Parts: sequence; structure tokens; C-alpha cells
Amino acid sequence: MNTERSPRRERHPKSEVVEGISVLSSTRRAQVEAMATRGGIVGWRARMLLSSDDHRRATATRRRDGAAGDGFDLTTPTFTDRGYAGIGGGRAAVVPRTPEWRATTVQVAGLWPFCVGATSPTVGVPVGSHYITGAPVHFDPMSWFLRGFITAPIAFVLALNGFGKSSLIRRIVAGAVAAGETVLCMGDTKGEYRDLVDRLGGQVVDIGYGHGCINPLDVGALGAIIARLPDVDQRRQVAARVEAGQINIVAGLIELVRGARVADYEEVLLAAGLRELYSPAGGFTHANPPLLEDLLAVISAGGDRLRVFAEEDDELSYRAATKTLRRSMRALVEGPFGAIFNGPTTTRIDLASPAICVDISHIPEGDTKLLAAVLMTCWSDGFGAVAAAHALSDAGLAPARTFEVVMDEIWRVLGVGEFMVDRVDALTRLNRPLATGLIMCSHTIKDLAAFDSPAAQAKALGFFERARAKIIGPVGPDEATRIGAVAGMTDTERLLVTSWAAPRPPSDDDLDASRRETPPGTGCFLLKTGEANEPGIPFRMVFTPTERDSDVHNTNRRFDNLDTSPADR
Repeated sequence: MNTERSPRRERHPKSEVVEGISVLSSTRRAQVEAMATRGGIVGWRARMLLSSDDHRRATATRRRDGAAGDGFDLTTPTFTDRGYAGIGGGRAAVVPRTPEWRATTVQVAGLWPFCVGATSPTVGVPVGSHYITGAPVHFDPMSWFLRGFITAPIAFVLALNGFGKSSLIRRIVAGAVAAGETVLCMGDTKGEYRDLVDRLGGQVVDIGYGHGCINPLDVGALGAIIARLPDVDQRRQVAARVEAGQINIVAGLIELVRGARVADYEEVLLAAGLRELYSPAGGFTHANPPLLEDLLAVISAGGDRLRVFAEEDDELSYRAATKTLRRSMRALVEGPFGAIFNGPTTTRIDLASPAICVDISHIPEGDTKLLAAVLMTCWSDGFGAVAAAHALSDAGLAPARTFEVVMDEIWRVLGVGEFMVDRVDALTRLNRPLATGLIMCSHTIKDLAAFDSPAAQAKALGFFERARAKIIGPVGPDEATRIGAVAGMTDTERLLVTSWAAPRPPSDDDLDASRRETPPGTGCFLLKTGEANEPGIPFRMVFTPTERDSDVHNTNRRFDNLDTSPADR
């Protein structure tokens, strides 16, 4: 038996370490390269092993060249469940909720797959940052309507006083002007928009005792374009609309003074008197409109033509039939209203302005009749300007335009009379044909139900229901329940909006003026765009440095120079 052992095969290492990376040894790599030429599973595995070894060798080469060339340490940090451990690895001891941010693909190139979609589209005016994620939130009613996000460009802002409702609307107004829209604040009852409109290069019109007049017979922008229209039929249509607007506004003023409805034959007499004034014998034109006293003089003088319209046979019966109308017009001309309405319009609306603010804050708080009359006249003038812009666009004389109407503190507008409910109701239903967005604002839904007539209450509550975008700020629990019945708020959202309205109890630390901060909940809002119980978009608006420097959001100027130190209290 041959007990001689065969010589042992010399073994070679299968791998070696290069720059801290394990790669195949030269002998093992030669063996694998030979196996890679085979077919089947053996060849496939060999080729995969070569590919992996190529990547490892390339990494080792880059590490060796980099360390020798620029001195940077390219050692790969150790990966852990909390990030890469090591210098520059970014390991976190505590892993918080990842904030979401939005940027362009150029700014975040290479961050995929960590880029995720945010909860609000970047369409419209940047109104703030998401309350939870910090992502930017954009909104304005016209932009969202044009993109199909909402079915009508109407927004309703609802929150308690002092939490930034007007500031949010001013932010939207500034963005709307930047986007090319024309903003109309027709009847700024508190003068909160004049500074912003002035900064934007817009037009500010003052109306009130000693501050300016507005002639209800002044045809304004709508009458001023009649001569520019090339089509005869279009000129006739616009002229008829101007006359109808004059009759409606004068009849409305008479109703306010009289406290009763204007009879049908009295409206006919008003129309007849206007036609006499605009006839060649009357001498008035759309460029030189008559005053209320001129209309009263024509109706008082009578004549054959006016007796025919009044269906009276002689002058004596005509005088008797028109006595009530003449008395009402005399009260309108000679009474308190005459100081504002019986005079040439001090400042006409300029259609070329990017924004228009009619400041009626000079009217005394308790003079509700005058406030109603001025609002009615301002709205007639403002929507006449909108109609004029559309008429010029239809005639090819001007580009198409969109408008934004702001009705801040809508409770003041509606509180002057139930007839204002009908006017706002018509606007909320016809704003799309007028290419006009509408932003309304109030403190509570109860402001919309403060009417004796159930019909007026139903119409007013319809404003909030028809608003396709509802922006809800800090409110109380009862108000959140009422809103939830219309807007479909979730339980979490109700707790959120009520928590914004609940400031913490004050302490001695609050006596230090240097440590005083903005009250909690200020600038916080919830954007809802439907009636279902789908989550809305909570966001918080923060003033930019430019806004703070301009001071356009300061509505507490009366308190700026007061000493609030405890020693003086």
C-alpha cells in the first residue's frame, strides 16, 4: 500500500483590502474572469461578481486619488438607523417629524426620493406657511377659479376681531394687483385700505361731510365711454343702461329719505325729467351731467311733455300728483344728504388705476341712512366702471380685465338696510359674468341673520354658503359648530380654530413691554373649499419686512402714542 501523500495545493487569498475597501485578489479575479466566459448560471454569477468588483475598485481609486489630491477625507460614514455616524454624516440623536418644503427642481436637484407633494398648490397669492408642515400656502379667489380649483371666485373670511382678517385681505389685494387685477374697495367704512391702495399707486376717493361729493346723476366711467364706442347699437345699449342706473339710484335715495317705496308713476317722471335734461333744450351731456337740483327744477316746472308722462290733464292736477315726489326730492337736495349728493363729483373713478378705494370712514357712525345712501351710490359707480371696462373690451378698444371687489366688515354694509342684502345677493350670483371676484369679511355668522325678515336672513346666510372658499380664523366653540354645519369641519379642525381664539392667562412677565409678543392665534386661518368633511389647509400669515416697514397693516394707530406702563395706570 502506497502511503505517500500527494503534494498539497497552494492556496491563494480570495480578496485584499485597498483603501479600506475589500476587492478580489489578482489570482481570484483571474479565476472569475475565466468562469465568466462560460454559459449558464455559473457564468452569470461570475459576471455579476466582476461588476461588483469593478465598482469597488473604482471607489478605492477615487478615494486614493482624492486623499492625495485635495486632502479631503472621503471615508464613507457608518450608516445607522438615525443617519450616518461620523463627521458630516448628519446623525440625529432624536428624529423629529420631517418638515416639508417646496422648491423648484433646480433648487432641490438630487434630493429625490425625499421630495414629496405638499397639501396646497402654488397657485395665487402667497398668504402664509402651512401651520403643520411649514410648506408655503398660496390662495386668492380669482387664481383658484381660473385654475378650476373652485367653481366661483368668492371667498368669505370669518374670525373674531383683532386676529388679522383685514391684514389677510390686504395681502390678497396686494397680490391681486401684482397679478394685473383691478381691486375695488367701494365703501371702505373704516379706512383700512387707503394706505395700501396709495402705496400700490391706486386711487383714493374721500366722501363725507367736508371731504368730497358724489353726484348720483354723474354717469361716471360707463357714460364716459359712450362716445368712444364705434358701434351704434352698442352706444344705444350703454346709454340705456346709464339712464336705468340713474333712475335706480335716485329712486333708492328717495326711498331712504322718505322711508317708503317709490311709486311706479314717480319712476316714470324721473325718467321723463332726465330725458328733458339730456335733450338739446336741456343742454346737459354725459360729459356734463346734471345735478339733483336740476332734476327737481324740471319736474317742478312741469310742461306738456311731463304732464303726458304723468297722465294729468292740466297744470293744477299735475302739481297735486307730483307733490309727494317733489317734497322727497326737496328733502334730498336741501337736507343733510344735499351736502354730499347735490354737487359735482369731486373725484371720478379712474379705470386706469390698479386699485380704487372709496373711503367713507368720514361719515358719522350713527348716520346709518347717509351711510346706506353713500354705499348704494358708490356701488352703482363702481360696477358702472366694471361694465365700462367690459364694454371697451367687447369693442376691441381695451384688453380684457378681471376685477376684485372687497367688502370688509360686511355686517356694516348689510346693517344699513335690507335693500343692501338684495344688492350683495345679486353680486354673489352674477360675479362670474362680470369677471369679478368677491371677498367678504365678518366676525360671525350671526351677523348675517340680524334681520327681521326671514327672507333677508336666508339671503344673507346664502352669502356664506355660496362662498366657494371659506377662510376661518380664531372663533369660539359655538361659532365653530355653526360653521361646521355649513363647511363640514372635522373635530380636529374645530379644536384647532377654537384653540387659536383662547389666549393663555396673563402673568407678571407680560408687564415687560420688551417681551410682549403677538397674541397667540393672530394670523392663523383654516382654508376650506368644500362642504364635505375633508381636511382643510391650516396656515399662518406672517408679515414680511416690507409690510412691517410700510405700516399698511397697522389698524391701531390711535394707541401708538399712549403710555401703557403699569405705573401710569
